[in-house]
Amino acid sequence: MRQDSLIIYLHGFASSPGSYKATLFRRYFASSGVSLVIPDLEGGDFRNLTVTSQINIIRQTIYENPAERYGLVGSSMGGYLALLTAQMEPRVRCLYLMCPGINFVSRWKKKVMGEFKPNEKFPSLIQVFNYRYNKIVDLNSSLFQDAETWDSLNLERCLPTRLVHGAQDEVVPLEGSRSFCQTRPWVELVELDSDHGLLSHGRWIVKDAFRFFQSQNLINGGQ
Repeated sequence: MRQDSLIIYLHGFASSPGSYKATLFRRYFASSGVSLVIPDLEGGDFRNLTVTSQINIIRQTIYENPAERYGLVGSSMGGYLALLTAQMEPRVRCLYLMCPGINFVSRWKKKVMGEFKPNEKFPSLIQVFNYRYNKIVDLNSSLFQDAETWDSLNLERCLPTRLVHGAQDEVVPLEGSRSFCQTRPWVELVELDSDHGLLSHGRWIVKDAFRFFQSQNLINGGQ
């Protein structure tokens, strides 16, 4: 049976549904009587992770949890995925983004490719730290080729969006969110005195997100 509305939480790159912020959101929303769906975007195969594979998991989650309206919460890369999904899924009605990984391709090219010499062949596998496993693991570099196919998608759908970003974020610099919001008046930016993880403001963010979805009439209740 299709429900009226549903909130979906999208975790970040090399993270999981069991991350600290995802757990905070799940517990707070549950205590207020609101179900929160948190798909595992890794899909059991982090080594071959791509933007496309994650988008497919999100769309499958929507298919398996039919609702009239959806609100998406996205952390870091999950924020970027939320933006992409919203362009294709008209039932997504609003977004709550935390340090969204906008400009994913250009940032990672600079970070990863900058470690190699101009004439050096880019490896098929790179090593990254995965917070789920708390260790360095292999990642297929085809992720970046796949991401380029999404990089040209026009992120111009006008829908209520609240974006919170840490002023001391060294992973996804705040300037990217500032630039993004300047040309999109429907996106409200809140700058916090925190880093990329936003853990110092975790409880405030969860309550802020809840109030945001209430203001969009996607959820009722509260604490």
